[in-house]
Amino acid sequence: MLGAIVLAASLWGNLEPGPHAVGFTQLERYDASRPYRTARTLDGVPRAGERGRPIRVSVWYPAAASDSGTHMLTFGDYVDMVAGETRFGPLTDEQKRRGEDVLFSSPLLNTVTREQRGQLRPLPSRAVRDAKPLPGKFPLILYSLGSAALAHVTPEYLASHGYVVIQSPRAGAFAGLPPDNRDALDLDTKLRDMDFLVNVMASCSEDPSPSSRLRMTPCADVHNMAAIGFSAGGRWALAAAMKNSDVHAVVSLDSVMLFNDPVTEAWKRMPHFNLESVRVPVLHMVRTQFAKQEDAKMWEAMRFADRTYMLFDEPVLDHWDFQSMGYATTLAGFRAADAPKIAAAFDAFNRITLAFLDAQLKGRSFTPKDQPGIKVTRLAAEPAPVTVAELMNAIEEDGADSAIEAYRRAWKSRGEPPVAEATLNVAGYTLLFSGRVAGGLKLLALNAEAFPNSANVYDSLADAYLAAGDRAKAVELAKKALAMLDADTTLTPERRAAIKGSIETKLKE
Repeated sequence: MLGAIVLAASLWGNLEPGPHAVGFTQLERYDASRPYRTARTLDGVPRAGERGRPIRVSVWYPAAASDSGTHMLTFGDYVDMVAGETRFGPLTDEQKRRGEDVLFSSPLLNTVTREQRGQLRPLPSRAVRDAKPLPGKFPLILYSLGSAALAHVTPEYLASHGYVVIQSPRAGAFAGLPPDNRDALDLDTKLRDMDFLVNVMASCSEDPSPSSRLRMTPCADVHNMAAIGFSAGGRWALAAAMKNSDVHAVVSLDSVMLFNDPVTEAWKRMPHFNLESVRVPVLHMVRTQFAKQEDAKMWEAMRFADRTYMLFDEPVLDHWDFQSMGYATTLAGFRAADAPKIAAAFDAFNRITLAFLDAQLKGRSFTPKDQPGIKVTRLAAEPAPVTVAELMNAIEEDGADSAIEAYRRAWKSRGEPPVAEATLNVAGYTLLFSGRVAGGLKLLALNAEAFPNSANVYDSLADAYLAAGDRAKAVELAKKALAMLDADTTLTPERRAAIKGSIETKLKE
């Protein structure tokens, strides 16, 4: 038993487990909204069987203590899961062998010998398969997408400290496509996979009966989440913060999040993309090799987020060293000369990740400092304007008058309008179009008060008075907007022409 404990500790290096035992389970789910296989074959024959997108969800969670270490998953157990990433049900030995070969065909790993693989396989982890979850809901961590074989220590470590961590494999948009097709379709597919994971974890079962044990879903707090992205997963993690206000922190592990490459160009064209919509702390840990490929303007553009940049400048570090696999292979003698530096980096990024998440999701402190081989720089968040969602939520729940009062309080304390002109304009028109003319008129009047040099706000306010039946006031404001139009230097030629057309239409009517 003592030997098993020593080996279990070795996969974690010097990381100290938290107060909880670690459970692991996999959930087999189909996303019926996205067919993974077409309805018919090339011969026109209806295709039998389930055709929805298969998503195998790996879940690490705080668990009740186990009486025995014999149920702990081994490194080999995680490797065997590779073969089942896009197929459900039991796997044959041959399928597992092929899956292992695929895993170790990756760059860097393709020089790990079969003998070294054999030494790695029996090493036990700290996760117990299908252990009983602890009661209560724990903060949820979206762990990029990828293979549990490559990254299981970090999820185990976080689970031991009171987090539920979920991950699903990277898979093409449909059967036959590669896991990373490097285009907009692939990006959209992975983002929808992450959305699916959140929905899976939104419900849980705490039935303690033995018959239900294998069906239990650990409970997670889907309103207190963070996203961790490794490699290409950095884009997906950052996008999660752009899309979901319940994502309260982002961690990037040697990711391509700031690369200005063709895939990023495709990403920028997606509807959700807006670096200014990132309003949560972001921690970016990256090697010098990747840092050289980054666009600093993207980092600066996240101006409403607290940003911590940690540069790992040790030249021997490889991409996989920011996952479990890099350190694990050194335990079998791989890259022996670099093993101490790899172990130090492995220990550092895991401890820093935990400290950062504890600060953002549990209210603890986080003050990173330079340390050997790691340089830290920080950018503080600028005061963020109110979003359309925040404003519309306030109007829907408490009415336009209450939202206007809150707006004026924030305006007074900040010394500048707390809501962008375009945001308040959208809110005003939303009320006009839904028949709440009085509230819409008040919002658009407030916008004209806040941005008195904008021609557009007076054109919009003219529309509001027209909707209220005051045609004389509408004409007065339309003429004022027309007189200001040429002097408004904030407008593009296209936008100026559109506003002019709106004004002239009203005056003709």
